[in-house]
Amino acid sequence: MPHVPSAPSPTEAGPKPGRRAAFLDGCAPATRRIHAPIVDLAASRGHLNPRGLGAARASSDLGSLGQSSVGFETLGDYAAADAAGRAPYGGAEYGVVQSPEADAVCAKFAGLHGGAGAIVCGSGLAAIATVLDAFAPTLVLIPEGVYFPAWRYMAEANVAPTGRAELQTYPAGASGEEVGALLARAGGRVAARDTLVYLEAPVSGTFEIPDIAGIVARAGAAGVRTAMDNTWASHVRFRPLAHGIDLAIQATTKYEGGYGDTPSGIVVARSEADIARLRRQLRISGQGAVSPQTCTRLFHRVDGAERRLDRHAATAATLMGWFETKGFAAGILSPARADSPHHGRFQQYFGAGNSLFTVVFDDGLPVERVHAFVDALLLFRVAESWGGHVSLVLPVHPRRDPAVLPKGAMVRFNAGLEEAGDLIADLDQAARAAF
Repeated sequence: MPHVPSAPSPTEAGPKPGRRAAFLDGCAPATRRIHAPIVDLAASRGHLNPRGLGAARASSDLGSLGQSSVGFETLGDYAAADAAGRAPYGGAEYGVVQSPEADAVCAKFAGLHGGAGAIVCGSGLAAIATVLDAFAPTLVLIPEGVYFPAWRYMAEANVAPTGRAELQTYPAGASGEEVGALLARAGGRVAARDTLVYLEAPVSGTFEIPDIAGIVARAGAAGVRTAMDNTWASHVRFRPLAHGIDLAIQATTKYEGGYGDTPSGIVVARSEADIARLRRQLRISGQGAVSPQTCTRLFHRVDGAERRLDRHAATAATLMGWFETKGFAAGILSPARADSPHHGRFQQYFGAGNSLFTVVFDDGLPVERVHAFVDALLLFRVAESWGGHVSLVLPVHPRRDPAVLPKGAMVRFNAGLEEAGDLIADLDQAARAAF
């Protein structure tokens, strides 16, 4: 049976930190441990993990500590390292780019994904940007609803030597035939080596899943490189390289780091040639300047990713069950649900869910009531990102044709590592306040 707070605080007037503290008094110890450092967001400057949680905390101050200089005994040693971009001790020859700790992380992720090698960058977006800059495509095929910062970078950055890359959008739940047709039309004017098929599955916010196998087969037949943002699934649920995808990209701030304090991104390449190109770009751009402390945390925490992800998924299922019983919820978007039109592909590729789902509120409900519901929540924090220990909530604003989207307001939830009963109690008290 899920834990239920023995004395949930009633919704009442007063500053939110005080109401949250009173609510936490009735919560389970696991929930209190997560939220005790962040009762008052102003006091923690909005940070959700100010004290450092998790098993890696004890080792987070060890290592090279981000030192700028790397020393050599002779000028010959230095010259050899400078030419190779690597020190004989491991890591880079200068600065924190590819420190020994980063090397260890890259080796670990390459092994987890079965790749030729990996690079680590300062964020998931930096990992995406490094891929685009390294291969400089002139044409990129992207799904509708792609992660907005990725779209913004592709749309605004000079990712090709001759200027901006052309972007062609395909449906978020596209078939292989649909993407194959786009590739066939593009083949007469853009060389295969200058084309990139970019996948994100499930798609941000609305969680459609395309025909991954069909898309990869058609891209392969055309000689076109493929890259996939695999952050939703982590290596636990899906390993892109094993499915023929050339480059796997993940924001490792999410499930791999587990506690929101490992800002970083990983790219794993299937071929030696591609990883060499990525490493060269990393050295040129400096995007690999990731804190050695971050790399140390990530190195240790990734070992617990599957256990955490399973707990996230179980809690998310419990929360979705609560919303099913509420008249103000017109629908729930999650490919893990049997009623999702993408459930078949979900079972084919992923097999189990994660922390995320989106609630579609009744379109007759004033948006102010939906906002009041979100604002009344005490354990769910209004914040971007997801996958960490704290439950989060945020409106969904997909860049899509409104005609193909649900009519009501959409709000995305991230189920954290708190006790599910405490999160249900929080939803109950917010619903009483707002509806």
